[in-house]
Amino acid sequence: MLPQSSHSPRGARRSSVGAKPRVCVHCGRSFRRTEHLERHVRTHTKEKPFTCFCGAAFTRRDLLKRHTRITHEENNPPNTGGLISPNSQPDHEENPVIQQRPPYDAPPQPAPRANVPIPVTSPAVAQWPGPPQHGTYIPQSQQMMNPDTSHAALGAHPVVTHDAEILEAAQLLLPGGYLGPPPPAQPMPYFPEELNHFQEFTHFLDSIGLPVEWLPTTTDITPPIHGAVPNDTAIREQPSSSRKVSDRSRGDSPFRSWLPSVPPGDQSLGSVSDYEPPQESRNPSPLKITEEQRQRFAYSLEEFRNVIPDFVLPSRHTLSRYLASFFQGFHSHLPFMHAPTLRINDHAPELILGICTVGAQYRQEHHNAERLFYTGRTVLLERMAREPHIPLTGYSNITVQVPISHSFHSTEGILPPEAAAGASAWRQIESIRTLLALMAYASWEPKQELIQEAFSLQSMLVRSLRDFGLAENVTVAPRHTPLQWHEWAEEESIRRTRIISFCFVHIHSIAYNVYPTLRSSEIHLRLPCATKEWKATTASEWEDTQREPSPPPLFFQEALAILLQPSRTTIVPDPIPTPLGNYILLHGLLQRIHLVSELSLPTGDHASSLPTEELNRLERALRAWTSAWQQAPESSLDPHNENGPIPFTSSALLGMAYVRLSLNLGPYRQLETRDPYLIAATLHRSPRPGRNYRLTPALIYSAHALSIPVRLGIDHVARSQAFFWSVRHSIAGFECAILLSKWLLSLAEPGNGHNLSENESRILHWTRCIVQEAYDSMDTEDDDILPNLEPATLGLAVIRVWSRLFRKNTQWRFINLLGESLKQYLAMLPG
Repeated sequence: MLPQSSHSPRGARRSSVGAKPRVCVHCGRSFRRTEHLERHVRTHTKEKPFTCFCGAAFTRRDLLKRHTRITHEENNPPNTGGLISPNSQPDHEENPVIQQRPPYDAPPQPAPRANVPIPVTSPAVAQWPGPPQHGTYIPQSQQMMNPDTSHAALGAHPVVTHDAEILEAAQLLLPGGYLGPPPPAQPMPYFPEELNHFQEFTHFLDSIGLPVEWLPTTTDITPPIHGAVPNDTAIREQPSSSRKVSDRSRGDSPFRSWLPSVPPGDQSLGSVSDYEPPQESRNPSPLKITEEQRQRFAYSLEEFRNVIPDFVLPSRHTLSRYLASFFQGFHSHLPFMHAPTLRINDHAPELILGICTVGAQYRQEHHNAERLFYTGRTVLLERMAREPHIPLTGYSNITVQVPISHSFHSTEGILPPEAAAGASAWRQIESIRTLLALMAYASWEPKQELIQEAFSLQSMLVRSLRDFGLAENVTVAPRHTPLQWHEWAEEESIRRTRIISFCFVHIHSIAYNVYPTLRSSEIHLRLPCATKEWKATTASEWEDTQREPSPPPLFFQEALAILLQPSRTTIVPDPIPTPLGNYILLHGLLQRIHLVSELSLPTGDHASSLPTEELNRLERALRAWTSAWQQAPESSLDPHNENGPIPFTSSALLGMAYVRLSLNLGPYRQLETRDPYLIAATLHRSPRPGRNYRLTPALIYSAHALSIPVRLGIDHVARSQAFFWSVRHSIAGFECAILLSKWLLSLAEPGNGHNLSENESRILHWTRCIVQEAYDSMDTEDDDILPNLEPATLGLAVIRVWSRLFRKNTQWRFINLLGESLKQYLAMLPG
């Protein structure tokens, strides 16, 4: 702040006609006092002229004094020697931001930017131009902003944007008698200048975990920024009991369990920079969205305002919640993006909307999920219409050029052909990921219009996959030697995106009994990398895995051919595929069963019979696959497996594969109708499985599928299955329930129950034990008691238990549909 002239009375200066107007050169706003103008200009230039000897810089002198008092008072007595003001900087200071102050009447000029190279690994952030010149998708407080000047105001303030809740909380920082600033000479900007510094307060609260939106509303509580920041060393020296009491006593946040200890020194006032490469980022959680990231996300949607005019972007806490739910829930079953290096502003906005759609579904916020789905779909279709994809199938090598900015439409015309192809490749892989996320949501929703959307998205996804290519010929640019962690992660993610898309398209074909639109013979990719490599959370951990000698994964076609080769001995792929690799191979075998079954004819009232030679080949392949699954070190039947639920889901699909060798229920479900009665009636007309030795594996896996939720607790699994029980698992359980029930009911027919084979007797005994355990543990009504353990009663009980499990599901309403259909099917059975 410049000193006032001693010979100029204050009143004379105010009334002076010849005084130059104090107007901001950036936004045109006028001020009554020069110090207010200087402080305001620093919100544009980001200048922090008040520097401490420890390196911390601040925009105001009082903030510097407060920092010195809090941080350095204990070890160093307060003195002016610890402060480095702008005027006391040495001439050789290398800080380009700190300059000599401008003359008194001249408006401050923006500080020159440091000539710092921008990493290419932070594309959407490095050249972010700031918010647009019109309203964003962030809701604003109508009381704090003139509607007629909102567009100009947003353009004038490129950084500071707040929710209405933030503005309300900001009022707590103002004096009790504050009535607002005097009417300005020009239209009122975004909100009063006194609130601009609330951004720093937001950073401080966010760094310690206190959500600023939930600031205490009582005015007698002093905001935390005015209190002393406790020394972390002293905190560590406290007894653990006293620390626990202190944590429990925090009454200033409804989420006090989120509050960690404050970092030492002044680190709590820093914010994580989005300019760092992923492997150097200090952000402890890539799934937590900051307000700056949300602002950039909102800006990236501005070019689509004409097609989504009414969309309001959720708060950063909501987005963080959805992002975390996606990766903890859906993504753990189909891991196609690398979470440790994820930076949301590096990705297309439609992809983030697709991810948040699935995340909202996992949070059971169905209305928001549907709204995000239609917004993401609209943005995706609009981008694909504006920027047609360049087919890449003719390229022997595809270089995916990670762009500097996601506003591709303005740069493609000046790029050389190779760079244009690389930018198009990036857009295509982002579109594929978006289609996969959107299809994952629409496929399992109960509304008919969403089912039609799912089939439309499936066609677009298959077409995009073929245009991009399904061969192992993709590299990411720029590429270093040796390969860096984030570069490797992107290449592995691109591989997984394509091969997991094949798996999801196939499970969609299984669920709705449609001919496979993407065949396994088209996949020429390697299987995914080792789980340890993928789950490394830092560059050093990943580098450690690279030092361990290991052969590269097999190609999908190569491993599938090993499983299907005609041999009397069991031959497994070498090296042993990872659990995800085994999951993908099982989809290849399931698709072969599907295609062969389509060519088979039914025999009487029994299921269609596959050719003997093909049956033998498929059974050998399933045995070899089981052996490979058992040899994978991460494989486990524990649904809470620390390595993820993929081995658990694979075991369910293995049971489905054996069921489909004996009973193809695909044409007898009609799940696409979403009508429980019609589905049940079609199931009731389905053929019976033929009783022979080939049926034994299917019966064993069907009984085993029922035993898992019974062992864990039917009602517990039904209500808490979100993060280890997938829709694919439910579809497999649905088919296993029908097969086991039909076999049990066939044993009750006259003459069939007296000639059981030894294996059938064991399976019958096992089923009795499982059903008895289920009924003993369930809260059943008086009319649901188990009268006996005869085969007919067991057949009905199996359907009743599975129906209860599916109907109590709270995650996907598609699973509720399965339960209601089984309930209707049970009512059609005799007894």
